[in-house]
Amino acid sequence: MVIAVVVVLVLVGAGAAFAIAWSHRGAKQASLSDAIAQFRRQGQGGGAGFLRPAVGVYTYRGRGTEQLSVLGTSQHWGPELPGTVSHTTDGCWTFRIEYSTHHRQDWDYCPHGTKLQETGGRTLQSFSFVATTLEDLEVFTCDPPADAIRTEAKPGEHWGQACEGHSSSRGTSVSSRGTNTFVGLANVRVEGTAIPTYHSRIVRHLSGSQHGIEKMDMWFSTRDGIPLRVARDIHVDTPSPIGAVKYTERGSFVLTSLEPRR
Repeated sequence: MVIAVVVVLVLVGAGAAFAIAWSHRGAKQASLSDAIAQFRRQGQGGGAGFLRPAVGVYTYRGRGTEQLSVLGTSQHWGPELPGTVSHTTDGCWTFRIEYSTHHRQDWDYCPHGTKLQETGGRTLQSFSFVATTLEDLEVFTCDPPADAIRTEAKPGEHWGQACEGHSSSRGTSVSSRGTNTFVGLANVRVEGTAIPTYHSRIVRHLSGSQHGIEKMDMWFSTRDGIPLRVARDIHVDTPSPIGAVKYTERGSFVLTSLEPRR
């Protein structure tokens, strides 16, 4: 899944009060207790299965930075990131990570035989400019679904993928096309225990209303498919009346507890 990129052109005024507000704007750490309360309102229950993790709110730790090339705008992740798993009636599931109060992302997954397939997802992202906060929701659909995991793949094996996205606030569309490569089996340590994972490397090129590249490494649990570790490196240009506005994102996060909270 690629991110939604909010590109903002803002005329700002001068003054000491504005300068103080400007320096304190931006994203904060997402609330784990709020994520748990939201999950409880859904009233879900469900245990783990093959390539289908148990529902609940998992705790991740990580660091990351998002930057726009205008107005010195940046915001940061974590260090605590709530990750929520919810099940759907068709045997599929959604993984949501909350990077901050201003950025969350959903991946929709479906087990299919010996594969875990990505069917789409959503990204909600915003940037604060004191007088206003601009927010964008981008929804992606992968049709046909993209294989996130092929349990029988050999190291170095790769395959193509293609997803289409639409921004509800900007009314624009973007295509995301690239490859998934199975790097190999690897262990990720969680609570002092080495957990076997499928290490997947994802490279996607964006075209349409945005142009750029997303590189992402994901380590999926071989047992239930939940992402144990994720590393992201994203560069996107969006045209504007003053030239291309650049968005960059770099960061990583790792699971700290195998048991979800409900």
